[in-house]
Amino acid sequence: MEALYSSIHYWLVEHPSISQFEWNYGYTLGSSLLFPTLSVFIYLSLTLLALRFSPFLPTFSATALHRITTVHSLLLCLLSLIMAVGCSLSVIHQMPRHDWKWIVCFPANHTLPRGPLFFWAKFFYLSKILEFIDTLLIILSNSRSRRLTFLHVYHHATVPVICYLTLSSANSQSMIHVGVITNSSVHVIMYAYYFLCAMGKRPRWKRLVTNCQIFQFILYFLCAVATMYYHLTTEIGCSGVGTLCFNMAFNTSLLLLFLDFHSKNYTNNMIIKERADKLRDNQKKTVY
Repeated sequence: MEALYSSIHYWLVEHPSISQFEWNYGYTLGSSLLFPTLSVFIYLSLTLLALRFSPFLPTFSATALHRITTVHSLLLCLLSLIMAVGCSLSVIHQMPRHDWKWIVCFPANHTLPRGPLFFWAKFFYLSKILEFIDTLLIILSNSRSRRLTFLHVYHHATVPVICYLTLSSANSQSMIHVGVITNSSVHVIMYAYYFLCAMGKRPRWKRLVTNCQIFQFILYFLCAVATMYYHLTTEIGCSGVGTLCFNMAFNTSLLLLFLDFHSKNYTNNMIIKERADKLRDNQKKTVY
């Protein structure tokens, strides 16, 4: 077991390409502002064109789409798991000894974007470009269970930009790893669900996916409160608080959209079902 842990730790933390990583503007892949700007522009343009001219899109058989979705979901599920584990191990590796405050508060002007933690933050950022394929698969499938919503497009278009701003801020943002670990963990569950659906098995825990997505925002806000507390009560303060405030505003918009999605898809459906059951019971009483 110890040998397995050592092997995982080496490949996810200590490998030279990871341990010696440094985010350099203009040199690191995706570090120029043009990269996220062009990526999101192409994504939104292709999405709008695909919706506008959907009859002209190439047609795929249901079997072919299920196979593509299966591979795509499995790939992102595994990548999300690797990112969650890699970033968690990196936090333990880079955290100053016995300084638990560091988890939510990088010392201001003392944290450079280098090392394994920031490698996984960059990996997470680039993985959001790969997730654009989600939208294409939804459009091609015309799925009733997975409709293309404003929440979906807004989320996919804005997250890469937020990731870029977080990595490129003058002061490395405290809690950058919190977003990577929580979101990657949620995506393990989400893409596992999509994988099973594509395999023809529809799990009963669809609601759990949405609940986990909502929980990650609540956890982020709790950690952000701790960051602000340490920023205001310590002499040095915390790094990247300005970016953190911007992220909090963005996460608030996502939380509201997810709560609205939850209400429409679960709460309202539950009320409708209860009313239907009550009506059915009343009809039975009338018959008897």
